[in-house]
Amino acid sequence: MSSEFKFMAAAGAVLLLVGGCQKSVGGQVVAIVNGEEITQQDLNAELQGATVPPGADKKQVLTQVLQRVVDRKLLVQAAKAQGLDQSPAYLDQVRRSQDTLIINLLANKVSKNISLPDSSAVGRFITTNPSLFQERKRYVLDQIVFPQTADATIVKALEPAHSLDAVAAVLTARHIQFARGKGQLDTGSIPPEIAKRITSLPPGEPFVIPDNGRMVASVITATESVPTPDDQAKPAAVNLLRQQALSDAMRRELDKAKATAKVEYQPGYAPPKAPPADKKSS
Repeated sequence: MSSEFKFMAAAGAVLLLVGGCQKSVGGQVVAIVNGEEITQQDLNAELQGATVPPGADKKQVLTQVLQRVVDRKLLVQAAKAQGLDQSPAYLDQVRRSQDTLIINLLANKVSKNISLPDSSAVGRFITTNPSLFQERKRYVLDQIVFPQTADATIVKALEPAHSLDAVAAVLTARHIQFARGKGQLDTGSIPPEIAKRITSLPPGEPFVIPDNGRMVASVITATESVPTPDDQAKPAAVNLLRQQALSDAMRRELDKAKATAKVEYQPGYAPPKAPPADKKSS
């Protein structure tokens, strides 16, 4: 067999292989974007996050949602063509997303072993947390928002500030930018211990709460009583008790993992050591 014939035979085999792998729409495949399939399952998943108006034309909605997926695939492919999927920023976010996903899966698994609280536990929870239920309040606030800082001296300097103007003066003196505005706070959305501390403040006294990388100093200007209706109180209490139980269960999972883990820190990055427990005299 000549070498030329061998080459032609090999080329024919490659052509057959490529032809055999050619993708086509049909069945579960609703579209193909530069060789990447979009399936009916992908479309159904996209539809779950879509708001479909009552009486909308289903065919038209499907077409619009599919085009949204196609557009996203095209942008992803364009980004990959520029090598962005290999960038450190992308890989770091992928790792963090994967961490979050698997922790959520662990939480889902743990939650299956958490039983519903009985009626007496629900009743006690409602009674002992009035700021979430019968004494729930909505505050209207004057606020100052400024960047969160690890500088303990700034927090210390704010302690004697007994008005929002005094807070502004401290921040101005330290050249910290801030913005003033209005806001609201519902005691049903914050831990009861924080709600109790806010309630105990003198009128006009500011309080500072961290919020997603920023600090918010607030002063209450008006208060509205918004007790949780009885028909909503028990379901809300059950949900909060389950969240609390899940948080405790996840903490036990973490403590168990810490007990056998080997963690090495670069000098200066280790967490502070816990103070030694007091020894009781015999």
